[in-house]
Amino acid sequence: MRIGALLTLVRRDLGRTRGALATSGFGIAAGTATMIFFLALGLGVRTVVLGRVFPIDQIELEPPKAQDPGLLGMLLGGGEPPGVDAEQVQRLAALPGVTGVYPKLKLAFPSSARGGKELLGREVGTSELIGDGIAPSLLEGDGDLKDTSVFADPMARPGPACVNDAGCAVPQYCEMTGGAGAGAGAETGEAGAGAGTTTGRCSEPVPVLVSHYLVEIFDKSLAPAHNLPPVGATMVQRAQGVTFDMRLGDSLLGKARSGTPRSVRVKLVGVSRRAIDLGLTFPLEVVRRWNAEFAGARSATRYSSVIVQVGSGIDTSAVITAGASMGLSPRDTRARDVSVLINGIMALLSLVAGVILVVSASNIAYTFRVLVTERRAEIALYRAVGATALDVRSWMMALSLTVGVLGGAAGVVAARVAAFFADWAAAHRLPDFPFKPSTFFDFPWWLALGGVAFGAVFAAVGAWGPAGRAARVEPASALAGG
Repeated sequence: MRIGALLTLVRRDLGRTRGALATSGFGIAAGTATMIFFLALGLGVRTVVLGRVFPIDQIELEPPKAQDPGLLGMLLGGGEPPGVDAEQVQRLAALPGVTGVYPKLKLAFPSSARGGKELLGREVGTSELIGDGIAPSLLEGDGDLKDTSVFADPMARPGPACVNDAGCAVPQYCEMTGGAGAGAGAETGEAGAGAGTTTGRCSEPVPVLVSHYLVEIFDKSLAPAHNLPPVGATMVQRAQGVTFDMRLGDSLLGKARSGTPRSVRVKLVGVSRRAIDLGLTFPLEVVRRWNAEFAGARSATRYSSVIVQVGSGIDTSAVITAGASMGLSPRDTRARDVSVLINGIMALLSLVAGVILVVSASNIAYTFRVLVTERRAEIALYRAVGATALDVRSWMMALSLTVGVLGGAAGVVAARVAAFFADWAAAHRLPDFPFKPSTFFDFPWWLALGGVAFGAVFAAVGAWGPAGRAARVEPASALAGG
């Protein structure tokens, strides 16, 4: 049968039996809309949760927490914290599916910080500061920090010798590396009292990163409680270069067991998903020399944890197993747990949509059986004038595929409309919360194409039996009324 004749028959049948076919197409549209809506919702939530909150493409391994004496234990002389050595880092890098291994080194001594007037309008601070150090190479390709060269140890290229901040050009300060007297640097702007003529080196402020998680928590929880303005990631990016003071070796809990407490100046350079959730992230070499000064050489040579980047989520379990054989455990398994939960919910909701599509296919099968029965004489006439069984089957299947494609397309459009109203309702009815997205849905091109294809497939499955029955109609018997 020629394509033109086939299209003519299909177009005519769509007009003659539009009521019955529309009813069948409505079932296909409903099932497709349900499936596309829930899949788009799952993909959208997955993008936010596993992309911004719990990155699924990386896992952080560390020694078991039971072995860590904690900050208070170290202050009381409870021993050295456990660590990850270079040999373990190399073994993890050799695992299949691993795309990168990046050691981290946390601050192993008490510290505090104060500042933020330029950003918040008044000074704020914390009596206990949590921080860690990462390699600048971890930020490459991250997209959060455009110029990764600003995230480096400023003492790698120190300035001239100095005895106080007055001897350095702004924004540099006098870094009393290795311990000056209390009151050196940014604290008084003078040589520390009782420090004699201790000499330091002029240094740029130490660059720090904060996490998107910290910004969200501050804006949605801390800022309202303390009557502070929300900052937002965009404002933080614009406020790059804001400096504040950090006190090393001294905090509310006490002083470091070695070194002399001193102040340094740090500078915010950006927001990154590689930064520690709650605290500040420094260049790795900065934390290494600070730990050596205030916590001992061992705290500077063994890493506190290691970030392992994988090519896909399926490689995570293998990394966890390999880490366990080295005595390392995941610091946070929320990404894996949330991924399993989201996949399970998406599978369940897709099953519901699949049931609707199966019911729709049964409805199409019934509709086409009735259509074949009503047109048995017409089909026999076509057979008598030369139409083959394949021509008749092609006619019925083309009609069903048309209904399926139109129903699938209508379902995709309905899903997009429903998603629009769901996002509108969420924006106006739901309270503001951390990581609240502008849309809860993700509609990639392949999802829409898949929705139309699913509609066509289920329609074709429903019409396959009636189409075969139509192709087996005997012309002589049908025309004789048998």
